[in-house]
Amino acid sequence: MAEENGNNTIATETSPLMQAESGMIINAAQVQSIDIGQQFTRVKTDNGWRIQLNAQARVIVNFITSMRKFETTLMEDDVIERDGDDLLLLRNQPAEAYRTLRGTSSLAKSPERPLISDPPTERTI
Repeated sequence: MAEENGNNTIATETSPLMQAESGMIINAAQVQSIDIGQQFTRVKTDNGWRIQLNAQARVIVNFITSMRKFETTLMEDDVIERDGDDLLLLRNQPAEAYRTLRGTSSLAKSPERPLISDPPTERTI
């Protein structure tokens, strides 16, 4: 467990301190599945598991409710960790670095333009 002493955080023996540049915490009870698009390493922990990405990968977290999902790109050595009731996405870079990696949603892509014929011209008979 980590304790705070003034402005310093002290890690105790029962819970090592993990520092991340940015991240997200999700209620693990709401997660149905996680899709990881590249190689990763998974290790079991006392309170869950820890996944470390071996390469940049697109990660999709599918939620149980309302068919919702969260998509993000994580870089090599970023971590997805289940710690009790929390699912943590821990990034090694500040959040700004990941904004350039975002893919375009299929809903945001422009549809193909339909073939439009020339406007009809008036004909005189």
